[in-house]
Amino acid sequence: MHRLHPYPDVQVMFRRLLIATLIGLLAALAVALFATLWWFWKRCCSVMTAGAVNAAQSLPAWRRLVTPRWAA
Repeated sequence: MHRLHPYPDVQVMFRRLLIATLIGLLAALAVALFATLWWFWKRCCSVMTAGAVNAAQSLPAWRRLVTPRWAA
């Protein structure tokens, strides 16, 4: 049976902590980059910059009837 050491290797623990911290920071940067790119893509592709409500109000009446309302 494998027994644990009474004193764990501190250098290995700090190395693992550093690796976990770097992975967390890289993940946070990836999320921030994705959100920024998504916002930029939305701004570039949208014709109306006033918001979804104004965009929906500018639709013709028949289009507003056939467009599903999920949260209304």
